[in-house]
Amino acid sequence: MGGMNDILDRVGRLTALPTTVLRVGSMIAGGESTVAALEKVIRQDEALSMAVLRYANSARYGRPGRTFVLREGIARLGTELLKKIVLEHQAAGVFADAGGAYGLQRGALWRGAVGGAHAAEGLARRAASVNADLAFIAALLRDVGKLAFDAAHGEQHARRIAEAMTPDRSCLDAERAVYGFDHAELGAALATRWSLPERIAEAIAFHHAPPEDPRRQNALFDIVHAADMVALWAGLGVGVDGLHYRLADHVRTRLNLDRPTVELAMADAFAGVREVEASAQHAPGAPA
Repeated sequence: MGGMNDILDRVGRLTALPTTVLRVGSMIAGGESTVAALEKVIRQDEALSMAVLRYANSARYGRPGRTFVLREGIARLGTELLKKIVLEHQAAGVFADAGGAYGLQRGALWRGAVGGAHAAEGLARRAASVNADLAFIAALLRDVGKLAFDAAHGEQHARRIAEAMTPDRSCLDAERAVYGFDHAELGAALATRWSLPERIAEAIAFHHAPPEDPRRQNALFDIVHAADMVALWAGLGVGVDGLHYRLADHVRTRLNLDRPTVELAMADAFAGVREVEASAQHAPGAPA
């Protein structure tokens, strides 16, 4: 069946996500991003270039009657939005065909990733307790462990977990019983192998079970956990395990997650998915 290192070695050969996410993640964490640096990434990818032009020339970001070329579009959108476009489309390329290990149809894992990322960004901005860009990328990558299990075991994973689950054993418990680790732990190890910032790896590790101990609590962990739940409540990326997760009480309290706040977060999730699909209908996993 193979241990964690065997799975990591297999997933490590998937180069579409690590190359760009590592670069952009480092930019976000270090605050060193420039339009010129991002332009180099975008120009190497036709799909990304077209997505940038669609965003820049959309009614929301463009000017009436004005058509931007790529260079002008990059300047118009700014580095923060460009980073999100790069991340979303790279995630689309890797997550699109994954999900069979959790009973998900093509594109569902990607929609869950994007929806959760936009929910996390909105929650972070409203809470003003953590960098919104950091929350975005951590939430976008929170389920890379599912991608890893999918690459290593495919639909066999779903059958093994179904057999291991009991009324008293959650999906995460079942994964630990079968493999010795769960997809949150596997995702954190993968993020570490890709040299992503430690806080992102930790947020991935805790996205289903943020620490209750006040000494270990962290606003980023809370927001990524809450965003994951918001995406599931919105019906994005709900696989065979989706209904087995619950919002941590201390996160509900710390973020003051009342009904209006949750509804706003769900609206952010839906809007984010729709915007990416509209701007890049040819993206893997997006409907034609």
